[in-house]
Amino acid sequence: MDSIAACTFASCPVSASPYGYPPSSAADAIFLIIHTGSLIACLLYTCYLADAKRWLEFSIPVSIASLFEIIGHGIRLGSAPDPWNVRLYAASTAFIIVAPAFVSAGIYFIISEAIKVLGVEHTLIDVSRYSLLIWIDVVGFVLQIAGIVVSFSDLSPDTGLGHNARIGNPIIAAGVAVQAISLMTLLMLFAVVLLRAAVSYRQFGYTTFHPTHGFVPMAHRFKFFVAMLLISAMCLFARALYQTIVLSDGLYSWTAKNQALFAGLDGFLVAEAVVGLVIAHPVTFLRDGLNKRTGYMSTSPMTEGQRTSQLGIWDIPVRPARPTRPNSNPWGSSTAFI
Repeated sequence: MDSIAACTFASCPVSASPYGYPPSSAADAIFLIIHTGSLIACLLYTCYLADAKRWLEFSIPVSIASLFEIIGHGIRLGSAPDPWNVRLYAASTAFIIVAPAFVSAGIYFIISEAIKVLGVEHTLIDVSRYSLLIWIDVVGFVLQIAGIVVSFSDLSPDTGLGHNARIGNPIIAAGVAVQAISLMTLLMLFAVVLLRAAVSYRQFGYTTFHPTHGFVPMAHRFKFFVAMLLISAMCLFARALYQTIVLSDGLYSWTAKNQALFAGLDGFLVAEAVVGLVIAHPVTFLRDGLNKRTGYMSTSPMTEGQRTSQLGIWDIPVRPARPTRPNSNPWGSSTAFI
């Protein structure tokens, strides 16, 4: 076989292609539809429901991740008739590898908001420091980009991946491993918050004391938001472990050329993480996104309690006012999350 560029299914074994298999058109089409829908939904949430410049720190990275996944799976879909095209393989692999870093960035930006609603007294570190985890993610992202550049720097349409792939693959694996470490750190810290909040709720029926409304129970929609946040982070962590193993073995390895593993442990997990975050978008589950949709911004002003109840962060029961506790304000601002 002189050149893989001239290969067809009749003349060459598909195992000799860079993919090692013909990419599944059905699977890639499904992932393409999922991420396209997620991108459209995220943009609609941001442009239609949210006030100007609200939650852009979440919407922008999640939208970029969806766009990269669309490009990656779109290229794989185009590679189905010709899995020997090494340039298409390199492009799809690069976009799919780096896309989840943007999803985790979106999580790092909003995790502190959820903790402030649960109660900042439950966290082991200052709530403002959670966003610093993104810098660990940045280090991992830079390593991934550097490894991708090295890995595909000497590819050839005739011979496929070059020798540099064996040098660059461990660099990409190191970058994904750093991302896994940042996600593991987040999950451990958030697990402590959830455990302490659960203990408080079990003992007192509430997780924290709000300076304006006193003790108020959590709404089901906020619990759903927290569940989606946790599930998405766990999916990204599991995917990072999978890709670390694959890239440590190398793009020539059996694990890298197993389509079922890729579809289940990369495509599905990333899609689950993105869809979960988009469904529970903070525009409608944390702050005042519902006001624009329902028209409350243009009607008579609401009291703070009405506005909080409308957004569903807390279910505020009708009860006599409780006396406020001196020096018991755990939040920096009484209007930060309502």
